[in-house]
Amino acid sequence: MLTDDDLLNNYKYSIEELEKNIKNLNKKILLVTQHLTAEFCVKYILDMDIDNGSEDSYIYDIDYIIYFQRHITESDMRIAIKQIKLF
Repeated sequence: MLTDDDLLNNYKYSIEELEKNIKNLNKKILLVTQHLTAEFCVKYILDMDIDNGSEDSYIYDIDYIIYFQRHITESDMRIAIKQIKLF
């Protein structure tokens, strides 16, 4: 079982491994330490209802995700959102 401490050790885990352990992992730490895909971010990190009152809701918007996952573009995120909504 992966923990946040494992992520902080500068090791990059596969998307499959991260998905298996998603319930144990902090979203902020995932964003900062791992190389994620747009699809993963949409499924597990993006919060389309950022006004839900959560103290951390600001981190779940597209701009924040792109800031830490610089290889992902806004276009990548929009495509992933459309694809995931279809399923």
